[in-house]
Amino acid sequence: MIEIETYLRDSGGEFVQVDACAARPADADYVEGAVRIAIHGVEIIGISEWDYVDQLWAYMASMVPQLSTAGYASTYFPDQPIELSFRRQGSQVLVSAKSSNGTKKASVSTSDFVAALRGAGKVFFGKMSELLPENADSYSESRRELLS
Repeated sequence: MIEIETYLRDSGGEFVQVDACAARPADADYVEGAVRIAIHGVEIIGISEWDYVDQLWAYMASMVPQLSTAGYASTYFPDQPIELSFRRQGSQVLVSAKSSNGTKKASVSTSDFVAALRGAGKVFFGKMSELLPENADSYSESRRELLS
């Protein structure tokens, strides 16, 4: 089972699921939020690893074609020393996050994981294009990369 959810951090510091957000983020250049990825009940990243969520999604979007061509992709969070990586192992992908708190990881079907990532990314970039239309071009570019 794969769960991928995105949250935006509102002006009061609360986290709201992106598809339920109606208010525009306060700063279009630094959108605070979190991506939660859980695989088979193991939370790889979550709300406690919040960061600049639109930048994190752009980084994750670029990891999908890298995973497809090279079998491995990694990135660091925009403003934290957390490394997120995807490593293909046969028909599975090992998803891991390494931080000062240790490493969290789980394996799942590559095709299922990529499909879940694409679905969650499509929702995220679509909603962000509505909330921050001035950033729609960069969101569209990241969405294209995610779906390639």
